[in-house]
Amino acid sequence: MEGSTYARDMMRFLNIFGKLGKIGFVVEKVNKQKAMRVKSRLHQDSWALRALIIFFKVIGLATFTHRAAGSKRRNPQTACVFQYSELGIAYNVVLASLIIASNCLSIPYSISLDYPSKTNMTVGIEIFQTVLGSMSISAVLLAYCFGEKTLIRIGNRLTDVEHELDRLYRLYPSLRRQRVFHGLTIACIFNSSMAVTLLIAEYFAFHPTPTSWLTDIVPTFHLGWHMIQYFLLVSVIQASFADVNRAIQCLAGIGSPDLQPQSLYHGRRVVVGNTTVHKLLELRDVHAHLCDVSQNVSDFYSVSVLFAIFYIFFSLVYNGYYLISPLLLSDEVLEYKVLADTVFWLIFLTCPILLLTNSITKLLNEMTKTGSAVNNLMNCMVDTEVKFEVNLTLENPSTKV
Repeated sequence: MEGSTYARDMMRFLNIFGKLGKIGFVVEKVNKQKAMRVKSRLHQDSWALRALIIFFKVIGLATFTHRAAGSKRRNPQTACVFQYSELGIAYNVVLASLIIASNCLSIPYSISLDYPSKTNMTVGIEIFQTVLGSMSISAVLLAYCFGEKTLIRIGNRLTDVEHELDRLYRLYPSLRRQRVFHGLTIACIFNSSMAVTLLIAEYFAFHPTPTSWLTDIVPTFHLGWHMIQYFLLVSVIQASFADVNRAIQCLAGIGSPDLQPQSLYHGRRVVVGNTTVHKLLELRDVHAHLCDVSQNVSDFYSVSVLFAIFYIFFSLVYNGYYLISPLLLSDEVLEYKVLADTVFWLIFLTCPILLLTNSITKLLNEMTKTGSAVNNLMNCMVDTEVKFEVNLTLENPSTKV
């Protein structure tokens, strides 16, 4: 009897270990599949980034060169290194010269163009719009030549920040980050689709020649994509700030700061050790890098975006005049094709401005959340001495733990 009981017990233990082994095998298989899906998604994102950079190079909005990182600190599938390129500068100089020389074709075309509401004022406005567009494009292209090192520093530091976050917290592409990437993709596709739609509407409304594109479509397309590029960088920085804020909340054992009531922070107590303090200081360094990058981005795009906004505002007023003039003048009739073309123009002009202002507002809101997240973490600390030490080290960047 004792032998049979011992045999049954051994069989039970073997069955338990067998089930545990099967569970471990299933968990390991699931983890491998998840990692493969993540790597595949990151690889697709890398190809999308390369395609976007090549597009920006063609239109003169990326003078640098990029290559896959060969260092062991970087993952070659997810990172690229931006480097200085004299060839890109030469390409932008030639492109700016061609844009200025195109005025020799577009200005005579605007003078000789015949349309029903043609007056000396409308001819002067179109000539001014043509010169303003060419000068704005040239200013943007030359800004990339003089500020190439700044743009390279922005790209490399953003890449380093992403890898620093991945190293510290093993951040796979979360749902929010994927939403950001999908939102950027939708914005780029929408802007490209509007450009194609506008070309089709222009053809059916006025049957223009390619020379007429130099007066309005080419400047609007180029300056619009310049603002879209600014919007992309701001969105990436905003997503990085959001990662930093979520990481600070993880140190306190709290989820998203937007989802937790303020009263829950005061009722929670967290024991903070040296490891947590060290991670918080590393997050402070990442936050400081992001603030520096934000300042560099603002300085780089400040003048060129001013030219772009001025041209777009002038075009909005000019196209808005053609939209409301039939309502003010009883003897003028606006055709449906012209009306549709004018509406597409207004949408195409306002879309980059709306995207940029919305992304900048989100970035500023995300930056203000960091202070609240740190204060909530300080309120959760139990040890007063550790709280004082953390407060001192956060205020003094030279302090080491």
